[in-house]
Amino acid sequence: MMKGDAMNRFEGKRVLVVGGGADGPPRAGETLAMGNGRAICLRLASEGARLAISDLRVASAQETADACSGAAAGPHVAISADASDPDACRAAVAQAESALGGLDVVVCNVGIASGRGLQAETVEGFDFELDVNLRSHVLTAQAALPAMLAQGHGVFVFISSLAGLLGGTGIAYETSKAALPAIGRHMTARYARRGIRANTMMLGLIDSTMVRREFGEIDGRMDKRAGAPPVKRQGRPEEVASACAFLASDDASYVFGTMLVVDGGLSIT
Repeated sequence: MMKGDAMNRFEGKRVLVVGGGADGPPRAGETLAMGNGRAICLRLASEGARLAISDLRVASAQETADACSGAAAGPHVAISADASDPDACRAAVAQAESALGGLDVVVCNVGIASGRGLQAETVEGFDFELDVNLRSHVLTAQAALPAMLAQGHGVFVFISSLAGLLGGTGIAYETSKAALPAIGRHMTARYARRGIRANTMMLGLIDSTMVRREFGEIDGRMDKRAGAPPVKRQGRPEEVASACAFLASDDASYVFGTMLVVDGGLSIT
């Protein structure tokens, strides 16, 4: 097939998705809970990728691997990793490289949100949220980079949020999400000439498992979210996955160090 063919863009590609499980309820009428990380895994697998999928709950990562099993050459690998633990972040990369024979793409999707404002935040809470949402991305990239530099190519996609640009959520979450694009810019400035691409996705209001778990049953909350963007609905994890697949593929071969906003127009209103 031609380079960039939508059905075959990741044939032979080895991909690590950090935070590839799904911790929350499924959408109405569905049995498989769908979050951003799981949707990304399914999309990349459908286009030929071999996947290593890490998650705090290895059973959730395995569920994603099983769902992807018919979509690519495989086999896909589930990895247990606590993103708040530096050693676990490094070990997940090492396990992925060993299982897949190297890495071509790393997607850093893991994240948590407490929602605490500045006055309510604690030192421990702030540190923990930044450990998961920011430090884990840095450590994962740091661990994966040497082998990618040696092979002369590699792609990183960091999943961030409009909260890093607009505010209105929690102080730790906003701070961590605002910092993620800096990783992509740093890597571009330092390593683009050596074949490394790094970009960040800024997500708007997505109907993810985390959202459904945290307040999907609170009266009117989901309706308010759906009404906020000009498109008048929340985004779907599958739409996040489509955008991620573009950035991770050779179709984005001249896209470096940028922020791709996926928000249904929310940021312009």
